Amino acid sequence: MPTNSVLIVGGGPLGLLQALGLAQAGVEVTVLEPAPARQRVTRALVFNWSMMAGLDSLGILDEMMAVGVVQNAVSLNILRTGERIVFDLSALSDDVEHAFTLNMEQGQFVDILLARLALSPAVTIEWDTRVESLDQDRDGCTVVATSSVGEFTFRAGWVVGVDGTHSLVRRSLGLAFPGMTWPERFVTVNLRFDFSTMGVAQAATHIDPDRGALIAQIDRTGLWSYLYAENEKLLETSIGIRMQAIFANVLPEGADPRVETWAAHRMHQRVVDTFRVGRVLLVGGAAHITAPTSGFGLVGSFFDVLAATEVLGALARGETDEAILDRYAADRRRVFTEITSPVSSETKMLIFNGAEPGRLERELIHYRAAASSRASTREFLLLARQLESPSLLMPRSTSI
Repeated sequence: MPTNSVLIVGGGPLGLLQALGLAQAGVEVTVLEPAPARQRVTRALVFNWSMMAGLDSLGILDEMMAVGVVQNAVSLNILRTGERIVFDLSALSDDVEHAFTLNMEQGQFVDILLARLALSPAVTIEWDTRVESLDQDRDGCTVVATSSVGEFTFRAGWVVGVDGTHSLVRRSLGLAFPGMTWPERFVTVNLRFDFSTMGVAQAATHIDPDRGALIAQIDRTGLWSYLYAENEKLLETSIGIRMQAIFANVLPEGADPRVETWAAHRMHQRVVDTFRVGRVLLVGGAAHITAPTSGFGLVGSFFDVLAATEVLGALARGETDEAILDRYAADRRRVFTEITSPVSSETKMLIFNGAEPGRLERELIHYRAAASSRASTREFLLLARQLESPSLLMPRSTSI
């Protein structure tokens, strides 16, 4: 690989998206992914309205809309009172071309990316390839990786770690992942039940001390995602039994939900001290992780990708110098610590910790006011736009 190329570690949705952005910016890219092939993971991806312009600029929005589920409103449902607080996304129609959110199954999104990348001679994907070591010098980075057929050495100008919360790249840099873990266990269920019969249009947030949940339609075949919380001290082996009781409690009498898959996990609030070490950048879950309750975790990671695309594309073309990487690291960390993490923590407490005396009512006052008019709804929703970094480009420094 030439010294103006980029090596991406991690071939999940974000890593493939990073490869697409860089290839379109004229950069030669190699992706290293330890999985032997595209993983068949059924997971809901909810693309916030603020991401639509970026997805459109990458040329994949039309394909996503052809298979995804368009969501025109955001709904908070307070189960104990029956109150619904609805934010109509049309309030943004004067500000953006695509005033909607798009729900998709992760596999559909990955298939779109892989089809696009297969057409690009600038992109190579090395499946079944695990990073063993990472070194760098003033001219580039050297990565040693292994696969089922042997050991390989890759050389590139820069490395982007997009390998998630257990990032090998982050650990190879010696970076800690400080933060906290929420005390609950969270369970994400993929099931077939028509939540529209309960007044849920594409997605909803159910707010309740005992029955709080995030609900989203994953695809057009009737598959939905349902995320709820439970006491972490309960036996994980009996989640399936308790799940039946939960659905019997929250769904109409006689409902017969068909559970296809489920996964138990923990939620975290963590961020590295720096998103850049020399010629290596961290993107998405390799750099930060947050509760998914606001949806801002995916949004922030997406804008990490766009910012990294801008700065690395300019570097590879010789249009700027490496000081630009410090601006990337500083601004993307600022976005997470000042917006993504606080908002996600606030919504997590709203949805799953409403039993604290007086807390729920105090917070609902804010959301009712935000939904009370088109103007206030617009102002409330536009917060997501702040997750995008302004252009980070700077002129290339010259000697006098």
